Amino acid sequence: MKKILLLLFFASGIMNAQETEFKFAKEGFTDYVVGIVEGKTAQELYKKTLDWVSITYKNPKEVIKAQIENDYIRIEGSKSNMICMKALGMLTCNDVRYQIEISLKEGKYKFDLTKLEQYTPPSKYTVISGWSEVGLANTSVYYKENGDLRSLFKLYPTSIETEFNSLNTSLKDFLKSDTIPSKKSDW
Repeated sequence: MKKILLLLFFASGIMNAQETEFKFAKEGFTDYVVGIVEGKTAQELYKKTLDWVSITYKNPKEVIKAQIENDYIRIEGSKSNMICMKALGMLTCNDVRYQIEISLKEGKYKFDLTKLEQYTPPSKYTVISGWSEVGLANTSVYYKENGDLRSLFKLYPTSIETEFNSLNTSLKDFLKSDTIPSKKSDW
């Protein structure tokens, strides 16, 4: 009986484990990640997150799309040439825009990629041009039946994981820090 209870306790811990890093896999893209910032209140995290947005983005007032004080901030950012595809020996990279929702609680935050779109410019080789959503809820379409990535999408996992893990790490480091990097004393 003790073994069964221990197994159930262990299994429930695994199922409730929170992700700390984004991963692109056949089963899907990580829904969200949670960062732990011990000793900080939701109010402190909210203020520091606004400071991070101001330092990270060129036009922070345009980037912030919604916010509820001490609860969450939704931002919309963009990146040039982030998603690349290789077909017939040609490498094509598209610009992306994304929405991230950062929810705040005592001692932690949730970093949630809520939307990812890529821009396909018009050309004689493209059937569809303009902004289109990058499907992250069902990533199985990017994979062959044997589990290998389709050659067209081989660069997707690295570029998407790298970008959002980098943004999350930047936010986490900023929230843990007691200083603002842009403030220099030698001016």
